[in-house]
Amino acid sequence: MNSIALGSRSARQVRICLLGMVLSASALAASAPAPQSSQPRPAGAPAAAAPAAAAPQTDSQREAAKLLKSMAEYLAGLIAFTTVSNNGYETVQPSGQKIEFGESRRISLSRPDKLRIEENASDGVKDLSLFDGRNITMLSADDNVYAQATQPPSIEDALVYFVRDLRMRAPLALLLSTHVRTELPALAKDIDYVEETKIRGQVAHHLAGRSDSVDFQVWIADGAKPLPLRIVIVYKKAPGQPRFWADLTEWNTAPKFTSSTFKLVLPTGAKKIPFAVQMQALGAVPQGVAASGEVKP
Repeated sequence: MNSIALGSRSARQVRICLLGMVLSASALAASAPAPQSSQPRPAGAPAAAAPAAAAPQTDSQREAAKLLKSMAEYLAGLIAFTTVSNNGYETVQPSGQKIEFGESRRISLSRPDKLRIEENASDGVKDLSLFDGRNITMLSADDNVYAQATQPPSIEDALVYFVRDLRMRAPLALLLSTHVRTELPALAKDIDYVEETKIRGQVAHHLAGRSDSVDFQVWIADGAKPLPLRIVIVYKKAPGQPRFWADLTEWNTAPKFTSSTFKLVLPTGAKKIPFAVQMQALGAVPQGVAASGEVKP
């Protein structure tokens, strides 16, 4: 984080969303059917080849798809929850070497419009992202600076704006949106059941899937609360195929929030600054370059 614009990041930092997807209008539009041509087929022209029939699913694949859908629907149906996400991610250096960094995020969500994410990075840097129903605020506690923008009305719209327009990081953003109900099953082109196992002593179903751009694994809690307990993503089309993982712990699906949970309390002397993308729009920060001269990933 630098003292000029929030959103500028060092070369070791990456933007991560579940399955590499940003929750944006373009992502939703991608699932719409392609328009059909109104032009008649010329006489004698060969008919278009019929699409190949999909291979029949195995019992294992059907069970995996059912479990993934169950998890997505359960998450989308929660009115509020808290969880802690301990994340690790690899960055590929110019030499080709992979170096892992990490962070811990405490997430508090209350639909329809409130979200608090407290982040502690592996180098000790602390950040806060707060959606309070009126504004989106990003606070860098170490630099004692913050940026603020007007919040769209819902968490779903706010997440799109935060990631796509403000270009901020939101790891596993899809899990925080009700769009997870439809988007996650649609993204998983192939999904299979690996095994029943235990995560931190809790029975879990281990699934492995693929999309066009990533391979992923998810461990889902067994029982009436099919919550994600662990997620691993490999970005197979990115140089070096970097890996991201998250352990999700301390789930509470009936939290008791207070009036202060989503209230912005700024440290003494905190200075308001623009988001980096706002500076770029004014030509003050070159695209892709932080004020310190470091190149963003």
